[in-house]
Amino acid sequence: MTSIDLRSDFIARPTPDMVEAMARAALLPCGFGPREDETVSRLEALAAATLGKEDALFVPTCMMANQIAIHLRCRPGDVFVTEGDAHVVTSESAAAAALSGAMPRIIPAVNGALELPALAAALDAGDAQRARPALVVLENTHVRSGGRCVSLRHMHSVGDLAAAKNVPVHLDGARIFNAAAALGCPARDLAAYAETVSFNLNKGLGAPLGAILAGPAALIAEAVRIRQMFGGGWRPAGIPAAAGIIALETMVDRLADDHANARRLAGELAAMAGIDADPAATETNIVLARPTTMTPDALTAGLARLEVLVLPFAGGVRLVTHHEITTDAVDTALAAFRTVLAGG
Repeated sequence: MTSIDLRSDFIARPTPDMVEAMARAALLPCGFGPREDETVSRLEALAAATLGKEDALFVPTCMMANQIAIHLRCRPGDVFVTEGDAHVVTSESAAAAALSGAMPRIIPAVNGALELPALAAALDAGDAQRARPALVVLENTHVRSGGRCVSLRHMHSVGDLAAAKNVPVHLDGARIFNAAAALGCPARDLAAYAETVSFNLNKGLGAPLGAILAGPAALIAEAVRIRQMFGGGWRPAGIPAAAGIIALETMVDRLADDHANARRLAGELAAMAGIDADPAATETNIVLARPTTMTPDALTAGLARLEVLVLPFAGGVRLVTHHEITTDAVDTALAAFRTVLAGG
């Protein structure tokens, strides 16, 4: 890497093993039907087993997986219950309204954890004047709080409240494996409280692209049709699927390394003059920091001149570690911060 790119983990390049697997897959015949490719089927079976679900579907992006999940359960005029900083609200171009005619019902949350009394009230059945709640959407890890984790206990509570009202739960688990690593549990334990679960194969897992939607077999069968309707019926898909298999097999257990690098970044930034960071809030691979002597844009520009790339984010800057951010890269990034904050 010429630059040290901390803007997101989705920019990480595939590993050599992934590149080799994709090259092998390129020599295999491609299935004609939407679920005929053998490499894709292997990936989907592995993903379903990993999350403890009956079936799974390979889709181009986690946003598409989320929107398919919403469309599966929401009719036009329905609402899905979530919080204002959820990715499906802040970063998906109002797709639920455009594609499914569904609106979010926003309730309070702390670092992605929905406030339970507010959730119970929001799940009351609709009437002639109030829309019917058709789905609860959770996000774990929660990106806008800096990759904070929603605990297993809280997810259990959400699942119980939703089940009591016969409302299904969708888990936007774009970085579910980061959450699982931080919480010390298998990802399937987090997935158990949701009917459907999405996750990215890129980001922390390092595949070049792609995401998974997992859930009951009957819903995933319908999701195949919705994926086609949303323009995601991609073929051939065996080449990226081959990388996704390697990602699930080899990249999950190393996520703790990314978390350790993020905690070190947060800790050393917190000790610097001119910038605030909270190491205790750095639970996974995302660090949020706020410069106090210059604007986030000025800090970002100064770091870029030293070939360290960060993202202006929520009034501060965001740093995201991934498999290409080594301990040496952390050292270099920290040195760049010291230089820029000192006026260099």
